[in-house]
Amino acid sequence: MRTSRLGAAGLALAGALTAAVPLVPAAGPAVAAEPSSYRITGVDTSHYNHATRDAGETARIDWRKVAVSESFAFLKATQHTTGEDAWFADDWKAVSATSLARAPYHFFDPRGPRDGLAQAEHFVRTVRAAGYTGARPGELPPVLDVEKVRRGGEEVCPPALRADQIGAFLRRVRTEFRVTPIVYTRASFVRECMNGDGSVFAGHPLWLARYGSGAGEPQRVPGAASRWTFWQHTETGRVPGIPTAVDRDVYAGTRAQLRALAHLPGGIPAPDATPAPAPSADWPTVRAGLRGPDVRTAQYLLGIRVDGRFGPDTTRAVRDFQRGHRLRADGVVGSRTWAALVRTVRTGDTGTAVRAVQEQLAVCGHRVTADGRFGPSTARAVRDFQRGHRLTPDGVAGPATWRALLAASRG
Repeated sequence: MRTSRLGAAGLALAGALTAAVPLVPAAGPAVAAEPSSYRITGVDTSHYNHATRDAGETARIDWRKVAVSESFAFLKATQHTTGEDAWFADDWKAVSATSLARAPYHFFDPRGPRDGLAQAEHFVRTVRAAGYTGARPGELPPVLDVEKVRRGGEEVCPPALRADQIGAFLRRVRTEFRVTPIVYTRASFVRECMNGDGSVFAGHPLWLARYGSGAGEPQRVPGAASRWTFWQHTETGRVPGIPTAVDRDVYAGTRAQLRALAHLPGGIPAPDATPAPAPSADWPTVRAGLRGPDVRTAQYLLGIRVDGRFGPDTTRAVRDFQRGHRLRADGVVGSRTWAALVRTVRTGDTGTAVRAVQEQLAVCGHRVTADGRFGPSTARAVRDFQRGHRLTPDGVAGPATWRALLAASRG
């Protein structure tokens, strides 16, 4: 996949990538099978694939011709918080009229330490405007492309890259489309740019790149899935209907599994396909020495100073609360203490419990102002969260929603 650069349309769009499906066996640089041995093939495109020497960026892709030889296609939609691929809307309309399974992707291009959610919102708005829902027949899950970026004419690790911002993007997109996004990356990127820790990708099917490796399959990403689902094996492929060289990909599952992932009849889900993660059945355990949003929530509900740090004052307040509710006074906020602490809040309510819900929603990728007032925007955010986590979308933050919020904020 090519790293981003500014094009004539003012876009910095990067090479190509794809979407995901069931995982299949191939972890380390396993010498197994060459790309040509995989029967299900596809392409990923961007505006680069419309640029010809003679026609500039005006050459069209003939998607009906592409569909004769390929099974899936992944189209570049957005980058950063404002970039849109100049050809995405046209290509999406055209590819949707073919038999190709398809999905949009976003090139993750952080320019600041807190823009993950803004990138997600931009992606969601753009692909929904083009007609993508994540659930229509032929639609594959959305894809996040995380790789090196171009700065000063060189490909470098994104200086503002933060794992928590990648997580914020993935959570927001998963909630919006009610399906687990696919992640495109490289094992080398995780080693060089993420300190070798790919745990933020855990639970997400992977689309991995490895070029010119013969039968050497993509290397495993530490902390993420042990298997790859898609393999991008070249950026110099040729496919009838595409006027330029193009990224080529293979899928490691069966045709029936691909059809299942794309909501097409005749599909059979893979036994190890990754569904949208269900919330944890357990409340988190919060104790002395910890910090973060769950600690802040406990402090809001206890009615003490909120700083997100579980220190001596918080321990004392927890013990006092536990004694008053005939619980074991150990100063640890576990399942029984959480169940006693949380209270159901709904439209019209105000106070610290509402603000705690709002902050948890924001951590999970929802745009909501933490003002302590449970108004229409908070109710909408609660309903969206509930739909994404298989809860009754009633817009009321009761115990089940509280527990799911606390679990999701750790995801």
